[in-house]
Amino acid sequence: ENGAGKSTLMKCLFGIYKMDAGEVYLDGQKIEVNNPDEAMKYGIAMVHQELQPVPARSVAENLYLGRFPTKGFGPFKMIDHKTMYAETERWLKEVKMDFDPKAQLGTLSIGQMQSVEIAKAVSQQAKVVIFDEPTSSLSDNEVEALFRIMNDLRDKGVAMVYISHKMDEIKRIADDITIMRDGTYVGTWPAAELSTDQIIAKCKNQTGQDLSMASFLVSYYSGDQLVGTQTASIGDICDGQEFVVNAGLLYDGWYENELEYDSYTIEPISADALAQG
Repeated sequence: ENGAGKSTLMKCLFGIYKMDAGEVYLDGQKIEVNNPDEAMKYGIAMVHQELQPVPARSVAENLYLGRFPTKGFGPFKMIDHKTMYAETERWLKEVKMDFDPKAQLGTLSIGQMQSVEIAKAVSQQAKVVIFDEPTSSLSDNEVEALFRIMNDLRDKGVAMVYISHKMDEIKRIADDITIMRDGTYVGTWPAAELSTDQIIAKCKNQTGQDLSMASFLVSYYSGDQLVGTQTASIGDICDGQEFVVNAGLLYDGWYENELEYDSYTIEPISADALAQG
């Protein structure tokens, strides 16, 4: 769910946020990551949910942004474009993408831009690649291409942390599943040992009970004022943050509908179906 702390934890691992507690171990050794440059030196790379490309520059320039290969020209150093384009072509082939390294990045699709980010991680010899909800803006074909790249990386011994609310994706690609809730660690299990209902249950409460028959009351508020209610099943809430009820489509607590509200709460109706947590 939103607010579980997944993205915050990964940003601490990548050095975007500074941890105020806890320790990081890589290959059995304790490390301290103070910024993304240090993370990349340790072999930790991150593909962000919100990409930050420079669309007016080339694919190669985006891939090598901040670390351009250079060559000497008298007392000066200049960008070695020939090497940069050749190396970019090689790294793109590593992720099964045949873009022109000289092409303007802005001409690519979101999925293709994401592939460039993955190629950047590969070019840095990443040992760990963090994917923060990478499929949120991808088409079905682009999702399949992403999964092929991830399988290739796994075959090469690269560890991956994959953040997602999409249960079908988690069950398809994960070896182990770690669940967080309200900023705390709930647990880690082999993916093969958990059904989708069990994953949802563990996200919602500590007991891991079957929630397939549970009913929930969704209450809508405008400020502090209750403006309406709606019952929903676990099937409606199966994504944790995105579900359909008769009142309309909710996404992250907001939707377009005649009912005006700015927040909602979800509470179990059946005490037998869902233990109070």
